[in-house]
Parts: sequence; C-alpha cells; structure tokens
Amino acid sequence: MTYVIAFQGPALAGQPATPAPTMVNGVATATPATPTAPPPGSDMFWILIPVLVMMVLFSTLSGRKQKKARAKMLSELRKNDRVVTAGGIIGSVVEVKPDVVVLRVDEGRETKLTFTRDAITTILNSAASEVTEVSATKTNL
Repeated sequence: MTYVIAFQGPALAGQPATPAPTMVNGVATATPATPTAPPPGSDMFWILIPVLVMMVLFSTLSGRKQKKARAKMLSELRKNDRVVTAGGIIGSVVEVKPDVVVLRVDEGRETKLTFTRDAITTILNSAASEVTEVSATKTNL
C-alpha cells in the first residue's frame, strides 16, 4: 500500500512559493519545479524601446528646424513686404516694431491693422526680392 502525503505551508512575503515535498513509501521527494515561460510579447518590448526613442528624437529635431526657419522669416520682415496672417488676412507691411507689425489691408481707404509679429505666417513677396528683380531687369535693357 502506498501513501502520498503532501504539505505546503504558506509562502512568506517576498519569497517565491516552493513546491511541496511528496512522501512516497516513507521517502520524501521534491517535485521538480516547472520553468515558467516568459509572457508572450516580452521580446517585442525590447524592440519597441529604441523605436520610440528614435521617434521622439526625430520629432524634436524637425521641430527645431521649423522654429529656426520661422525665426529667420520673421527677422527678415521688412516694410512693403506682402504677408499673410494666421487669420488669413493679406496685407502690406507698413511698419515693423519689435513685437508688433502694422499692415495696410485696403489700398483705397488706407485701412491699417496692427498684429503681433507671431501672427505673420507667410511672406508672399519680399520687398528686397522686388528691388533685386527691378535692378536685374534694368541692367538687361
């Protein structure tokens, strides 16, 4: 006759549970611990980290490039430039101050509007490029 006696006490906090010893014919034998397989997708986690780092890096670098281009555009803003504002208003620059730009939006009535410098989104044609175009056409004649 074979008696099997199994006893498993409560696991202590912070320690892994050990398999219970088994008694077979008066001899205590330990059951082998089965290795636990890693959860599915754990390999993908380590691949995902460098991809996320590269995405953040590229988005930061492209944002810096756009900020530099915009700062250069606003620093080159001159009188008589035709510009477009964030609200879609097209006008000619009358006066450029450090934080404010005055635009003439209606030629007939001399309507002028004041905008912050950040409201300028695009320079349609620059007064400096018109001067070079005019001087280039005079030399060709």
